[in-house]
Amino acid sequence: MSSKFYPKAKLVIPERKPYNLDEFLQLFLEEHPTNVKMKMAKAILEEVRARMPRGWPSEGWIQLILKVMAKDYDVKDLLDYYEAIRWTKKKSEIPKLIEKKCFELGLTEEGEKRAQGREVSLFTVYRGAYSVTLKILRNARILKKVDGHYILSDDFEKLLEGIAEFYRYWRKEKI
Repeated sequence: MSSKFYPKAKLVIPERKPYNLDEFLQLFLEEHPTNVKMKMAKAILEEVRARMPRGWPSEGWIQLILKVMAKDYDVKDLLDYYEAIRWTKKKSEIPKLIEKKCFELGLTEEGEKRAQGREVSLFTVYRGAYSVTLKILRNARILKKVDGHYILSDDFEKLLEGIAEFYRYWRKEKI
């Protein structure tokens, strides 16, 4: 059984409040807005928000990954391939087929860390970014999954308000 590394949700206390989604996400990811994880987190949150109150269906993860990839790479052939196999192949087979197609189309990059020195499909890179950022957003209580759909949660907001309330009372020596 292999274990996956998912960083815990940690909030960096900024010098000033965030004024856009990139600044907000940097509090959790500590990455530049052009980083794959930042792009993925932004795409996830925008997709979820656009589909509120029902939320974004979790089974749409492949389309979301391809959509984010399309912002940086020419993946038209990969999108066409996905549409061709989407309804004819098993859901469990599709990611492997897309990864294989990435190699055929030259959509690869040199791996990092454990994959250093070998080519890795871009779908694998973006899929990893998707998994990590989704886990961070869920651990931070920004997103939650309800009936197979991700929705924006008010738990994060309530938690921050509770922290502020505690500090206010503590500072006034009421606690």
